[in-house]
Amino acid sequence: MSYLTKSDLAKSIEQQLLETLDFNSDDSIITTACAQAMGQIKAYIIDKYDILAEFAKTGTSRDEMILMIAKDLAIYHIWSYVDPASIPNTRKERYKASIEFLKDTQNGAFTLTLGNPTQVYSPIVGGSNDKRVSHY
Repeated sequence: MSYLTKSDLAKSIEQQLLETLDFNSDDSIITTACAQAMGQIKAYIIDKYDILAEFAKTGTSRDEMILMIAKDLAIYHIWSYVDPASIPNTRKERYKASIEFLKDTQNGAFTLTLGNPTQVYSPIVGGSNDKRVSHY
């Protein structure tokens, strides 16, 4: 089961509109858009948080903020796939706000409640020799 499902999206957009946007009726557009949204979230915050553990959750154990961001991104992707010229301004604004939130989270302006941030291992270590003092 995926982190983000069609029933999650139906809570943020009218069911009839969602069915219209998914004109293939095999949920392939919805599945692709959900995967794209999760990929975007992962790209922004994987260095700070264990987002893969969050994406493994289902039901009510999911983080509400990440779920909201994922829904906004996925709905935008569905709409842009079907008819980019007709995306409502509110959807565009929510998409931009979601991206800004992810950027701010990446930069440390916001802290998510996803548990402990992951420690990123870096083989590069900075430093220098002690300063030499010469006396004449």
